[in-house]
Amino acid sequence: MNYLGHLVLSGKNDEVLFGNFIADSIKGSSYLDWPKDIQNGILLHRFIDSFTDSNENYLKGKRRFYDQYPKVGGVINDIIYDYLLWQYELEYQTINLHKEITRFYNVLDTYKSKMPENLRFMYGYMKRDNWLLNYKYESGIKRALNGIGRRMKYSNNLEQSFQVVKTNLDTYNLEFKLFFEEIKVETSSFM
Repeated sequence: MNYLGHLVLSGKNDEVLFGNFIADSIKGSSYLDWPKDIQNGILLHRFIDSFTDSNENYLKGKRRFYDQYPKVGGVINDIIYDYLLWQYELEYQTINLHKEITRFYNVLDTYKSKMPENLRFMYGYMKRDNWLLNYKYESGIKRALNGIGRRMKYSNNLEQSFQVVKTNLDTYNLEFKLFFEEIKVETSSFM
């Protein structure tokens, strides 16, 4: 899962949310240097990544990218899952994502000075360009994929991978629904 999925799974505790957000920048046992709830957020992030990487529904979607994008199927699928989360919420309305995204930005603004520098820099762009809201749209996902392709120097046309999703959208939506309902239960113990 990408940023939106991680933040949604963080629950209502601001420190857990912040820890989940910074987790990729916190290596090894250095997470122990943070307050307890931030530690829980870091561990939650690691759990989500581990769960996702071994979940059969997630892996089915990831494998569809292997023919054309063999080295970055997981990266693409992570971003696609934020798009699918929007589609899920638009259909089932379990939370108000517009309201939650505002809360996410407000919480992250509060902790901005504590973010690792590289993440603080990236967060400035995330908020300015409202990535979390724009994951709702095909154009937003394509922009995110294109940006990642440029940064990875892997492909200048990674946004074209979205065609795989469009061709298999019903299947992706079903796989995401099964995945998301399972991961919500699995992550509830971190709240």
